[in-house]
Amino acid sequence: MRTIDNDVRRVRRRSARRVAALAGVTALIASSAVAIGQSASAAPVSLAPQAVVAAGPEVPPVPGNLLPDGRFAGDYVGWANTRGGTLALSTDAATGTHSLSVTGRENTQSGPFANVSGRLETGATYRMSGKLKYTEGADTQRFNFTFCPTNFNGCADYGTTFTKGEWGSFTQQFTAEAKHAAAGWFFVETPWGSGALQDFAVDELSLIKIADAPEQPAFTSLEQVQTKPIGDHNPLVGHKFGADPHHLVYNGRLYIYSTDDTQQYEANSKDANGLPTQSNGYGAITRLNVMSTSDMVNWVDHGAVPIAREGGAAPWARNSWAPAAIEKDGKVYLYFCDSGTGTAVVVGGSPLGPWTDPLGKKIVPDTVSRDYIASGGFPAGMWLFDPEVFIDDDGQAYLYFGGNSQIGTAPNVQGPQNPKSTRVVKLKDDMVTLDGDPVEIDGPGMFEASSMFKRDGRYYYSYSSNFQVKAEAGKYPRTGAIAYMMTDDPMDLPASKYAGEAFLNQSTFFGAGNGGNNHSDMFEFKGETYFTYHAQTRGAAWAAALGTPGSTQGYRSVHIDKLEFNEDGTIKPIVGTRAGVEQVEAFDPYRTFEAETLAWQLGLAVTKTDAPSVEFPEHNGGGNMVLSKVDDGDFAGISGVDFGDGAKTVSARVKPLVAGGSVQVRLDQVDGPVVAEIPLTGALGEWTTVQADVEGATGEHDVFFVFAAPEGAEDGAGLAEVDNWAFERDIAPVLPFTVDVTDRCLAGKFVSLTIGVTNGAAVPASFTVETPYGRRGIGAVDAGAAASTVVNTKRAVVPEGAITVSATAVVDGERVDVTQEIATPVARCG
Repeated sequence: MRTIDNDVRRVRRRSARRVAALAGVTALIASSAVAIGQSASAAPVSLAPQAVVAAGPEVPPVPGNLLPDGRFAGDYVGWANTRGGTLALSTDAATGTHSLSVTGRENTQSGPFANVSGRLETGATYRMSGKLKYTEGADTQRFNFTFCPTNFNGCADYGTTFTKGEWGSFTQQFTAEAKHAAAGWFFVETPWGSGALQDFAVDELSLIKIADAPEQPAFTSLEQVQTKPIGDHNPLVGHKFGADPHHLVYNGRLYIYSTDDTQQYEANSKDANGLPTQSNGYGAITRLNVMSTSDMVNWVDHGAVPIAREGGAAPWARNSWAPAAIEKDGKVYLYFCDSGTGTAVVVGGSPLGPWTDPLGKKIVPDTVSRDYIASGGFPAGMWLFDPEVFIDDDGQAYLYFGGNSQIGTAPNVQGPQNPKSTRVVKLKDDMVTLDGDPVEIDGPGMFEASSMFKRDGRYYYSYSSNFQVKAEAGKYPRTGAIAYMMTDDPMDLPASKYAGEAFLNQSTFFGAGNGGNNHSDMFEFKGETYFTYHAQTRGAAWAAALGTPGSTQGYRSVHIDKLEFNEDGTIKPIVGTRAGVEQVEAFDPYRTFEAETLAWQLGLAVTKTDAPSVEFPEHNGGGNMVLSKVDDGDFAGISGVDFGDGAKTVSARVKPLVAGGSVQVRLDQVDGPVVAEIPLTGALGEWTTVQADVEGATGEHDVFFVFAAPEGAEDGAGLAEVDNWAFERDIAPVLPFTVDVTDRCLAGKFVSLTIGVTNGAAVPASFTVETPYGRRGIGAVDAGAAASTVVNTKRAVVPEGAITVSATAVVDGERVDVTQEIATPVARCG
């Protein structure tokens, strides 16, 4: 479930050993005692030339170069090798007399480093260029030109493939994102995990600013950015982040659980506008989001389940990532991973709990046989995370877990093509006990994010591919994609079961800032098949609004799109869209429903309340939220509301925070016709129920609850909190009757019309007949009885036309008037 920035083509998931090795790099940056011209290797080496170097032909300087001099005419001051290897001038140069060579490399981050701290400006455009040559190893080799912060989390790689024995050129133009501005290092390297540690040389390295950042829009709050345009159904919600989605169908309703990226956003650094300046990181995440729908587009935000640390259902855990949920015998089993160290489960009486911890420790690895582990069952570097749970038709449950693109120890390291880093194991009937040892899965190009789905007797195991795999059609997926395997046995998953790619990396569909890691789930709901995944679209909307496109920093949002199959059972390529899926049923307004039911919103947040939910009593008093941070112009929108013959009133449970506010109920658009205005009256700070009449709400419409502040109210003061809404149907008492019209000749000269009525109501009714030839009253007609009246037209020919019959009665103490218009044909005498 890790995030990798859009243009990153490697993974920096590090073992404790690798983190320790990088600690020296961080210390180097932090220490003012270490000059730029010094090395951070174990034995510091002066970067000044060791001997006088003969000056060669003059090499013209690069105007505006933000890197130390990359011409290497006579020295390499400002360039460091922070993790081993040896830097030296070489006479094999692309131009001039010297290049900078690096030899004796022991790891992929032992190329030449330069300090770029504070040199890049978010939103500005830069051109990076250089030349590189290598003479050993493969005939072609990719080299990366990389920007990294001091903690090496959230780097940006740019690279190309070079040919052995030749000087090759590299040029990249880019608009700086927050991750570039936060970079401490620029360095050149081979991709991590590639195993390529050959010597190489660089020359003519430069980094030039070619355009200033555009003027920033005058946003004062990201809450005012429309992150989910009206009409779109992706992301599922626009007011919070969520990642690694997994479905649960419970009592005919769809629930989606996700990793609470909002929690990490809240913990990390932000600029004055609230735009994140620090990459996601995941270390602060201890909650799992949950939301639900019955129609696929209107989502109820149920808040978050506290899982790890103090106050959580499993307080011994440090983190909660990548949920997987399933229902069995009325209980909900919610699996999660405690960072990369293992998988655990909590059990709830409903999708919102209350939750209990059945084991007090992890299922994986804490309950895995020591003999299995000692025998190498979990090779070094295997991540024991990203659980998936699946119950087959025979009731047998399975747990899938694991990940990484490179596992094992030398000489038996399994690389990115077939790392064999995930496992499947049977679960006993209690759903919390392993039944036997885990079995290896050989997913080609495996990285993480196991998922299992069954359709028409076939099992579909899907996963995200890593960022080092070399794609090969029919055998290995492209990088950062959702790949899948098809099998007849949920535990038989060798590489030969590989079936292809289901979904490419999100950047394919959503552009800059929307790439990174992939994580998905496939499921059926109400006769359709769906695919849920995450993309960084909320963050992308923020960044675009603030003039820094692509600056998403790895904070993700949940999406759903359709999943379709070919005749042979293979998956049709899934297309990621902002439009999302269609609404599968109309929304019923004639009930009490949660105010945090959202298809669209602007400016709103949700806050937990202790009051039980009226709509969801099965949640045992948990998971009820209210709309909060309500300001003037904010709105909540609901899609496809069916008012039928019409609504009479609308009510809301509210807590007013200022006097004089109101809620306008509008149809179809935020500025559409107002059909009701609910006053936010009552004692300030106290919950109360308010109501308003509704006029003109009939048929099916999108509905927007638009909040209005009183005149003179302070901006951002907060108008109210809202718990729920309810509409009352405008039910006219039924007064049925039938009309029969006959004609005859009167004295052979004039047409006479006889109008008969039959009262089908349960009460007496009076009838009146209006014709072009006069008005007649029939008087009171008993329930179920019939009566008639005669109208003499005094005409020999009566053209086609109409008569109107009105009925009046008292029903349940109310006067009721009902009218029918009856068409009449041509009538003649003689």
